[in-house]
Amino acid sequence: MADEDPDLDRARQGDREAFGRLVRRHQRRVYVTALHILGNHGDADDVAQEAFVRAYRGIAAFDG
Repeated sequence: MADEDPDLDRARQGDREAFGRLVRRHQRRVYVTALHILGNHGDADDVAQEAFVRAYRGIAAFDG
């Protein structure tokens, strides 16, 4: 895709630093969404962390 995020492309190729930048860019939004749904800071932290772990494991297969 022409408008694709270069960090996403690099992360798909195994670049851990690029994935880290993606996490830093999106972690607040993921956390706030989880907090809104769950209503508990500890649970929101856990869910956000698990979301990023799963994203990391599946990034190579992600199709935008």
